[in-house]
Amino acid sequence: TAIMSSLPQLKPQPANPKGKITLIECRGGSDKKADGHRGDTIPICNALIEQGWACAPIYYSDVEYKAVEREVMSSKGYILRVNPGKYEGVTQSKLDGLLMEAVKRGVKGMSSPLSIRKMGAKDALVKINNLRCGIPDTAAYYDMKELKAGFPKTMATGDVRVLKQNRGSQGEGIWVCSLKKGEERKISNGTCSLDTVLKLQEAVDNHVEEKTIGEFMNFCKIYLDGAGGQLVDQKFLPRIVEGEVRVFMIGDTPIELIHKKPAEGGISATMKSGAKYVRYPPDDAKFELLMRCFKEDLPKLMKALDIGDEPLPLIWTADFIPGPKKDGKDTFFVGEFNCSCVGITKQLNLAGLVAKAAIKACSTFSKL
Repeated sequence: TAIMSSLPQLKPQPANPKGKITLIECRGGSDKKADGHRGDTIPICNALIEQGWACAPIYYSDVEYKAVEREVMSSKGYILRVNPGKYEGVTQSKLDGLLMEAVKRGVKGMSSPLSIRKMGAKDALVKINNLRCGIPDTAAYYDMKELKAGFPKTMATGDVRVLKQNRGSQGEGIWVCSLKKGEERKISNGTCSLDTVLKLQEAVDNHVEEKTIGEFMNFCKIYLDGAGGQLVDQKFLPRIVEGEVRVFMIGDTPIELIHKKPAEGGISATMKSGAKYVRYPPDDAKFELLMRCFKEDLPKLMKALDIGDEPLPLIWTADFIPGPKKDGKDTFFVGEFNCSCVGITKQLNLAGLVAKAAIKACSTFSKL
């Protein structure tokens, strides 16, 4: 059955629960353990039970739509633990529709498909450009017309720019773009001619190539075609070679900072590209300015992303890139948010904090 409340590792449900939260998974996928669940699923459910709330995992499939709908609609909130991907018997749009309908009816989504999409989209970087953690000089292109109108102008500033596609991962489709030496002469009336040669480095493997701006824009059509197609154009922060700092969050509480330092000569901070990871507590003096500014932004973040009616995600990350120093301290700017199924499988001691944040979202969060 869809509802898995009789699992041997699951604690007995409270006799008089303070409320009910449903945890949603899909069968299959590479994130499951031998019992068919994610490693952090049962610990999160048990932590909620310990705090007096009813909680059991439930599998979604199209066939079990009605049973899942019944459970979700009778809950104060749901915790979505479905990694992006394809699952047998699951139509993503159907699941998303059910979860968004629940949010409309007052069930708290942690996180809702809308939150996941808006936070994960690269144009989130444009929406936060007025916050302390945002880069003011950030633009988004949604079609070729916008790309061809905007990109030759931003390249004409002489800045090194970074163009990021919305889809893909591991640095694929993230290009650092600069004018080839001597090509500045092709700038006229604040724009680059289409034959201006660019030096291009892709973050996926740090390879370098050259293309004219016209060729490169035509190549970038693949990033704009289809659902979710968009490109974000930002000033490049050269200190990315020193690495990104990932802030790992549970609700509004920072848990730890992870400094991801790229391999020598690279700009990519993925493990695959040879980056080294160093962990710090969130109150480390090195990152005092970063955390102070980010805490100031937190209450405004969801509103800036056009999802002001939704709570901060339960488990999420923000990746920061170092900017210029200010009064001797490092400044940092967000390069990416992620709230899509961030796990705590290797940190199960955090399950209690996750449960607390879920209860807080369901108990105190009201529409703004």
